[in-house]
Amino acid sequence: MTTFAIDKFDWDGTYLTYNGDYNGRTYYSQESHPGCHPSRFGAPVPLFIARFKYGRKNPKTWMKFLVNNISVESYNERMRNGESPLYIMKSLGFTKV
Repeated sequence: MTTFAIDKFDWDGTYLTYNGDYNGRTYYSQESHPGCHPSRFGAPVPLFIARFKYGRKNPKTWMKFLVNNISVESYNERMRNGESPLYIMKSLGFTKV
């Protein structure tokens, strides 16, 4: 299991993504992303962590919590199973919501 690395997170003001390597990482391809520009084929797809719609939440607290409490593969699996980011965080004991 791969642990999150704090320096591999990317925050653009709305979306928090993770760009580190982990088992099961997906890559852009014609089959998985048909509308993607051909220059991106073979590049890794960033892992979506959360969307901070109104910017009221501090993404740094989320990053620190994820680093200490869950592996990248576990988080990715829960997201693929349809759990929301907020539900995942609350189920792990995150209280600063």
